[in-house]
Amino acid sequence: TKDSLKTADIEQVVLIGYGAKKKSDLTGSVTAVSEKEFNKGAIVSADQLIVGKAPGVRITSDGGSPDSTPNIRIRGGASLSANNNPLIVIDGVPIDNNNPAGFNNPLSLINPNDIESFSILKDASAAAIYGSRASNGVIIITTKKGVNKLSVEYNGNVSFGKASKVANVMDSDTFVKFMNEYNPTYTNLLGANGTIYNTNWQDQIFRSTVSNDHNLSLRGNIAKVLPTRVSFGYNKTEGIVKTDNLDRYTGSIKLTPSFLDNHLKIELNAKGIISEKNKIDANGVIGSALAFDPTKPIYNPDGSYFQTFNGFQ
Repeated sequence: TKDSLKTADIEQVVLIGYGAKKKSDLTGSVTAVSEKEFNKGAIVSADQLIVGKAPGVRITSDGGSPDSTPNIRIRGGASLSANNNPLIVIDGVPIDNNNPAGFNNPLSLINPNDIESFSILKDASAAAIYGSRASNGVIIITTKKGVNKLSVEYNGNVSFGKASKVANVMDSDTFVKFMNEYNPTYTNLLGANGTIYNTNWQDQIFRSTVSNDHNLSLRGNIAKVLPTRVSFGYNKTEGIVKTDNLDRYTGSIKLTPSFLDNHLKIELNAKGIISEKNKIDANGVIGSALAFDPTKPIYNPDGSYFQTFNGFQ
């Protein structure tokens, strides 16, 4: 944006493919969501910042894992069989819709604390800028940059979670009664080694979680000619299914110098991330816990697992 445009004017000025424009000058449908409007709390991925904040944009998740795949639809789907995801552009660079190996949500690979604003292009005019990739709309993400006055910012949060409600399934006594009444020929399969156990498998897979998010950033203007922002972030998010964890370290530096009396502006970005995800099928684990025989034990008398699957426990 021009020097005369302030951050506070984001509601009137939005970013499109050709630069910054006033909302009143745009004929297409564009929504801007600024930092002050972002969702607060334990935010893991960028899409969670704008859930429910932009009219016509529906964002849902396919599960409760730390990096669950987001389902983003701008004004609904346009195709029955093709991909309906919008194009994501971060600081002018479009990102691929293909997820990195082992990750469900590519937007979990950017630190939400580094994001300054979203501009959402909703109509067909977006295709004139970005081509056919923009047929489902465009979400433009702009990251924070340096400011004239030196500032040091830290924000962090610690969150706790647990499964507030679990599925109502038969306990061991009820299941034994059911089998005796409706499937008496299979009652010999109940229990183990002549003993009927009472195992609540949902208790065995769920846990209480503690998650942390910490971010430190420095913003300033080096020698009054080089606006700079440097940031570091750490996020450790635990899913409510045991071993479903996400650890993420992020670092970024953004330089935005201007030359020739602000007629030439250069933007240099460097972002790095180290992320470790313990990949599990949380939905499959929950489904197995609901269906597994409650009369079976977890461990053998010697402490080993009662049942393993090809050596996996």
